Amino acid sequence: MKTEMKAGVIGAKNSIQIKTVPVPELRDGEALIKVCYCGICGTDVHVLRGEYGADNFPVIPGHEFVGELVEARGVGSELFTPGDMVVAQPFFSCGNCEPCAQGNDNVCRDLHFMGTRVNGGFAEYVKVLTRKMYRLSKGMDLRLAALTEPVAVAVHDVRRSGLKAGQTALVIGGGPIGMLIAMVARHAGARRVVISEISGYRRECAEKLGFTTANPLDEGFDGRLMELTDGKGFDVCFEVSGSNPGIASAVRHCTIGGSVMVVGISQAPHPVDLSAVFAKQLRIQGVRIHSQYNFIGAVELLKSGALDKEFLTMVSEEYPLEQIADAFARAQAPGDYFKILVHM
Repeated sequence: MKTEMKAGVIGAKNSIQIKTVPVPELRDGEALIKVCYCGICGTDVHVLRGEYGADNFPVIPGHEFVGELVEARGVGSELFTPGDMVVAQPFFSCGNCEPCAQGNDNVCRDLHFMGTRVNGGFAEYVKVLTRKMYRLSKGMDLRLAALTEPVAVAVHDVRRSGLKAGQTALVIGGGPIGMLIAMVARHAGARRVVISEISGYRRECAEKLGFTTANPLDEGFDGRLMELTDGKGFDVCFEVSGSNPGIASAVRHCTIGGSVMVVGISQAPHPVDLSAVFAKQLRIQGVRIHSQYNFIGAVELLKSGALDKEFLTMVSEEYPLEQIADAFARAQAPGDYFKILVHM
């Protein structure tokens, strides 16, 4: 077994380089994975820019990974065999606090998210908790498997929304997470899913997948959304953009008794029309990452193959680990793409 590995390391603000670092050492209850693919998420870009604090450096970013199991220790390790292709929920939670005991490990009081404050998946090897690791189907496209974590976000958000078959949904923000939420919502039985998005490229991609779209910059935007719901508004509005206009639109276009799901991370407090929240008896629900239960849901959804065609449209470009600086530069540049994967 190797004792050193190549990894993309953020050593300072706006600097990621390939370094030779020690292979992670395992403790009881941990597993070692040989990484095949890892996707770049907006969180990784925030880490690179120092927005999680420079005291985190050096750190290996990345939490959207898939790979081959090398070794597993502790309870549950007997369920796996070295060579299994696996994914893992990419954070360390204590399992003992009140939120964890309630099944809300995603808001653990001592949460350590991989790639931010503990090393992540842009490396040849990564270690995870054995109890958060899941085997994939043999022969699964590993590019699809690399989407497990963002798909888990979508599964978590849709399940938490309480969306029911036959209802309507508005997704504000048509980036990777917004698109995945739209796909999962339709799969869950939504009769109409509308995506609000500024980018013409993203709207075109959404329309090719059968979604209705609207441009919030168009003069007739509000009227179009009202027309699409016969003036009733949407049963569930997913605010994924993290913007002031986005949350305002979600509250404005949510139906009486509907739900507004706050998915996008805002950089500053947003004004909300509480009179509309009161008058329409709306529910505003924050959703963070995903519970382990909903991560399992994403794994099973991917194993089913039900949305393979749709999910694969999210994979836009691939880079080798040696070009990780180029991959991160691309992820920060405007362009017509969704998800960028790095292969090891």
